[in-house]
Amino acid sequence: MRKELLYNIFQMCLTIFLLLSCQSKISQSESLMSCPVVGVKNAIDNAVDSLIVVDYNNFDFDHPIDFPLSEFCDYELVKLENSTKEMMVGPGRFYVFGNYMTWRDPYGHRALVFDRQGNYIRTFIDSQGPEGFEGFCSSIHVDAENEELYAILRRKTKVYNLKTGEYVKSIDHEKEMRLPLMITMQDKLLFVQAPGQMEYLKKDAIWQTDKEGNQVKSIPSSFFWNMDLVNHQYFEDFWMSSFPLIKPSGEDYFLFSLNNRYAICDTTYHYYPATNRMVPATTMKNPYTENGGFYTQEETPTYYTAYFTEMVSGTIQLDGYGDRITKRVMVDKKTLRGSSVHLCLDKLGMIDITAEYAQTFSGDFALNLSPDRLQQLIEERLNKGGLDDKERLKLRTLYDSIDPDDNNYVIVGKLK
Repeated sequence: MRKELLYNIFQMCLTIFLLLSCQSKISQSESLMSCPVVGVKNAIDNAVDSLIVVDYNNFDFDHPIDFPLSEFCDYELVKLENSTKEMMVGPGRFYVFGNYMTWRDPYGHRALVFDRQGNYIRTFIDSQGPEGFEGFCSSIHVDAENEELYAILRRKTKVYNLKTGEYVKSIDHEKEMRLPLMITMQDKLLFVQAPGQMEYLKKDAIWQTDKEGNQVKSIPSSFFWNMDLVNHQYFEDFWMSSFPLIKPSGEDYFLFSLNNRYAICDTTYHYYPATNRMVPATTMKNPYTENGGFYTQEETPTYYTAYFTEMVSGTIQLDGYGDRITKRVMVDKKTLRGSSVHLCLDKLGMIDITAEYAQTFSGDFALNLSPDRLQQLIEERLNKGGLDDKERLKLRTLYDSIDPDDNNYVIVGKLK
């Protein structure tokens, strides 16, 4: 009994030590190795795959560590060209495809294409006829290899020549009920849509087609109601309306993430296009709040990461600026050690960008910042103090170079 008591005391002291160690600045440890294990790996019935279960309650949100963005991705600050009014962007997401960056306005009526250095290429707009979107454009995909742009609409996907801007063709997907996301895979297209609620059970959640839109393989929405795949306590998100988030990885699979602002848990799946196989990979609790909250779970080659956005008042704006509280967590995939973090621009004096509306897609990170917002973040960092003369001069020089009437800035980098 005494040995057992001493062992329990030792375990408790060790846990406290790890938590205290993890609260120190990551600039000292530069990894999550000193942080506690926050997840467990559970075998799945097929005996081939495993499900990582990350417990939200294991994170100390009162003591986040400063996590340098350069540990997460190779990034740079890019200023967008602004020689004409047509090039100006506003709130909205950026997606990166090779050497191209695309921006779509929050209302789905205009899309701009830049190269990765911020040089303007062209604009695609909502208009009648085959050349225009003819309504709401839900997302944009660029096939960088073939230099084609795909505009995903409600009942069709329109294809344009990226060099000339000319309309090429239209791919119909009339049978699908929701707005899908799409990516290109060599000679095929991959469409993904949220599986939805009961009335949509007979619809496909994922389907592959050839370049003309003829379906080849699919995963039906009913897949997500097969409770044999995961522990029953993690089924809530399958029954809720949800939205997909996908990106390719270096391991020849794609991510399909189900997220819902009131779900008990949210799950990321791995989809293997070659064999049309899909398995749950990571599940994390989503803490319920009275105001509701958005929760995005992602995966990179090195990390599992998620951020929880809790409303204080009003609604969340698409540009990421609003009255809200954001909590981000980071988990090392190999060790399952993790922590709540402040994601910081370490190349710019550790500016905290945790609450900003970042986007990861196709293996890249992108964060869209207006000039005045970037100036505000710099000013907050300067006022916080703790900078050496070189860092302070660098931030002050950048601040003074920004014109509030300039085009936006994009922080863009390859995920690690």
